[in-house]
Amino acid sequence: MKVLLIFLLLLGLAGGGYFWLQQSPVGQIPLSSLVSTENQELFRQATSFMEDLKYKDYKSASKYSLPEQQSKFDIPALIERMFQVKPEFLDIQKYEVTSTDFDNSGQRARVHLKSDIKVLNTNELRTPEVILYFKKQSGSWFMDLANSL
Repeated sequence: MKVLLIFLLLLGLAGGGYFWLQQSPVGQIPLSSLVSTENQELFRQATSFMEDLKYKDYKSASKYSLPEQQSKFDIPALIERMFQVKPEFLDIQKYEVTSTDFDNSGQRARVHLKSDIKVLNTNELRTPEVILYFKKQSGSWFMDLANSL
């Protein structure tokens, strides 16, 4: 009887921990990715990049791109191309990482995001899916802005 009670208690704790994990920001990462530092770094960069876009901090958003691209692209124009909305009318309300994957060499990666946006001055809500492309250079991950936005 005690063994069954302990088993049920452990099962309840595991279920509660899993529920809490899925409600936390860390829960946006698939559980298999939690052990990979590469996945964690890409998750951190992708969410930080989207936060910069949300608050229209384009200078900070450009720091995630490849060094040769940092001053080359007009981020507001790229955002307009990606979301089909002028940046001044774009309100990013929510975003979450749905998955990450790597190529066979481990030098390129994709981060899949799902976002909820509102077009300002309208009642239009959209849920675009976004893929951010990353390349590894000198041991660090950088976003390929030309292909991501």
